[in-house]
Amino acid sequence: MIERKEFILAGVDGTEAGLAAARYAAAEAARAGAVLHLVYVVDPYAPPLPTWPVAPTSPDSRMGQLGRAILAEAEDAVADSGAVVSTYLLLGLPATVLAQESAKARVVVLGDQPRTLLDRIITSSILAPVAAHAPVPMIAVPSAWVPGDEPREIVVGVQDADGSIPLVRRGLEVAAERGAPLRLLHAWHTFGSYQDYLTVGSEEQAWIDRAEREVTATLAAARADLGPEAAAVDARVDVVHAQTAYALVEASRTADLLILGRGRNFHGFGHLGGTVRAVLRESICPIEIDPSVAPAFEGDAGSTDGAATADSRPVGAGRQ
Repeated sequence: MIERKEFILAGVDGTEAGLAAARYAAAEAARAGAVLHLVYVVDPYAPPLPTWPVAPTSPDSRMGQLGRAILAEAEDAVADSGAVVSTYLLLGLPATVLAQESAKARVVVLGDQPRTLLDRIITSSILAPVAAHAPVPMIAVPSAWVPGDEPREIVVGVQDADGSIPLVRRGLEVAAERGAPLRLLHAWHTFGSYQDYLTVGSEEQAWIDRAEREVTATLAAARADLGPEAAAVDARVDVVHAQTAYALVEASRTADLLILGRGRNFHGFGHLGGTVRAVLRESICPIEIDPSVAPAFEGDAGSTDGAATADSRPVGAGRQ
């Protein structure tokens, strides 16, 4: 198991997405003065080649050796980041292990590798299960993500203004740390005859005005709880008439980070909802799923993810 420290956890897997996650996490660790923990999880039920045997617990197994090579590659990739790095090789179901180990971390960072629809159906992804169950924010970094030379805006998706103060507070803190502007984005969209009613005369503008007042009040409440640097962040409220997932993905094209709240728990199970899942899959920039707030987006109630239950077991800690 991983020791308890102030650290950022990054899961690596030997792909370009894993290296992108390691680099992103290293930059965050250097900025925050935190330790970076690089983790590779050996899945005993899914050997990387059909001819390989089920992985034993020995760190000297072929899969253990592969994991150590992957960790060494990731460690080399962040050697110039300025972050203090530790590596860990763990055994278990990757999504379960990462969600459990993240409980000790500030944030967990994973890479998002582009995949075909067939590949997603056959192999699934660990991003959604970790995002649904991790008790700390999870950041998914697209494999092709390259940070800009200058800070770009941090975008916070706000649906339920009253319940989003912790989420906006998080956005203010991140924007202050990076010296970036903050955009609070609220998207609304209706269907059928109700859509026709709202777009006649002044009804649409009245809806926008009300949403702007509510989100602005949320921003003011979030600022009141913070120090002078975060309270002074350049922030704007943007209310758009568009389908929510579409508006958020479009915003990700010009952002450095997109922050969303996790959906409400459903009968005790972690829950993301269709909108968050869609944005997690399509976002251009890194996306953070924050568990500290649970404002479900429209139409999100009812779906669940499998609960994490298995414990992780170390098969050998890497270089410290």
